[in-house]
Amino acid sequence: MITGISLVLVLVSAAIHPLWNMLLKRSEDKVIFYLNIHLIFTLLFSFLLFIYPVSSIDAAGWIFIILSSLAHFFYQAFLCRTYELGDMSLTYPIVRSSSIFVLIIGAILLKETPSPIAIMGVILIILGVYMINLRRLSVSAFVTPFRVAHKEVMLFALFAALFSAAYSIVDKKGALNMEPFLFFYMFFAISGFMFLGYLLLLKERRKNYWRILKRDKHTITLAAILEFSSYILILYAFRISNVAYVVALRQISVIFGVAYGIFLLKERDGKARLLASGVISLGSYLIIAFG
Repeated sequence: MITGISLVLVLVSAAIHPLWNMLLKRSEDKVIFYLNIHLIFTLLFSFLLFIYPVSSIDAAGWIFIILSSLAHFFYQAFLCRTYELGDMSLTYPIVRSSSIFVLIIGAILLKETPSPIAIMGVILIILGVYMINLRRLSVSAFVTPFRVAHKEVMLFALFAALFSAAYSIVDKKGALNMEPFLFFYMFFAISGFMFLGYLLLLKERRKNYWRILKRDKHTITLAAILEFSSYILILYAFRISNVAYVVALRQISVIFGVAYGIFLLKERDGKARLLASGVISLGSYLIIAFG
């Protein structure tokens, strides 16, 4: 079920999450920008290691940290590629459509059984996420995202959604195993080193690293703080509520993401995408009321 505290945590997170995504989308080089989010975060929040010592992590905790680092790395790599190919108001909702994967994996691995009405709510959220891609309500428009023009961006966005579901399941267990602040710091720092290795493979991009860091250091710092603030709230929500419900309810961030894309990034097809957000809101209500 979703408790009142979980609801507040998720809603605040949902409002914050698209903000750092918008900063990433607007950046010149997404990979360099995201790598620097990792590096600045690792330095900025290193004081957490004095409050929550690494020695407190047991063997199971390290397994969760490594698995989460891997899942977050692949999610972030696919997210960067997705934003290089498509509008935020188009791709962000697809990336956030991980609910269906979480529902299935959560039921299998975590033995979490959602109520029938809550399942209907998750389905409505997924439907709303898909409808945001439509320019009009018709059969031809409904299949448009699967056409060749959208195939590549859809593929990368769906991979990002899949790895988002994977890290959500792992992070649920990790947040129960140790203090969420320590868990977040460790997996995010380690996935940052993975991202560094990824950049080193991209020879043409490496030459722009220092220029982008020097120019965008304040924006990157803000993005690091926003991402940390957004996800630490979710980790605490995981500790007290069903992971499938938390991830599904978090899809309210789609409404904020679409609004930011339309009004701040001046992206097109605003009316259709905002209308679809209403379907997501209805699904979220069913989860809150009957979860």
